[in-house]
Amino acid sequence: MANRLDRKMTTFKLELTLQDLVLKEYTLSDGANLTIGRVQGNDIVLKDMTVSRLHAAIAVKGQNLFVFDQGSKNGTIVNGTRVTSAELKDGDIVRIGKNYAVRVSAPTPETREATLTAEHSRKS
Repeated sequence: MANRLDRKMTTFKLELTLQDLVLKEYTLSDGANLTIGRVQGNDIVLKDMTVSRLHAAIAVKGQNLFVFDQGSKNGTIVNGTRVTSAELKDGDIVRIGKNYAVRVSAPTPETREATLTAEHSRKS
């Protein structure tokens, strides 16, 4: 049981929005990778000419969430700043093209610890 608790699994929630309308929610944990672009073959396909064919990727590495621009023409914007890559935190907004955004929800370290403690208590 100690090994299970040592592997703290962090889960991130992403909300894909079009203006203020939530289109879809995604849940990612360690090792997950989502590609975003305009063409089929991406995990998230956005039919918008301001979105590049292969626009961005979002990946979970350990307990951290990252966004990587894939050489898009219009760029990937995190909280108003154009980035080639960035670590994402709770509350961050990633703009993809002119109309789409991804809102990030991430557990705080206190929430993660409380979840593990409660899970551990139930199994004891």
